[in-house]
Amino acid sequence: MSVSADPSASTSSLISGPVTLVVPAVAAMVRVGRLTASSVASIADLSIDDIDDIKIAVSEMITLLIQSDNRSSITLRFEVDAQSFTVEASTPSSALDLGRNDVALATAVLDAVSDRHEVAHVDDRILMKMVKTISPRPES
Repeated sequence: MSVSADPSASTSSLISGPVTLVVPAVAAMVRVGRLTASSVASIADLSIDDIDDIKIAVSEMITLLIQSDNRSSITLRFEVDAQSFTVEASTPSSALDLGRNDVALATAVLDAVSDRHEVAHVDDRILMKMVKTISPRPES
């Protein structure tokens, strides 16, 4: 497992830069992905509801990718900007080798917790992406 971010970045620029996590494609790593997602989302000052949605999305993404034929590793990439929180999850694969019912279930969950999402086969990887729009927080 590895985590990387720009080591010279300040906390504020770390939030706007990508954070990458690479984990083995095993079910126990769902928890690691969820914890990393919630930590990055907390630093970005997202609401509790948004953080919960992101954790659910990450669980679905990792779980679906574990089911691909290639069980080597899963790469998660978290990126935050002023308008959105984006999660990309990918694993090496020569084809989009996911079960249709599994994709349908994951898509239904992602429909409920994200503003945009996609599943694709790009550069010999299965790539899943979800975007959560950041809602302005009410001022206290």
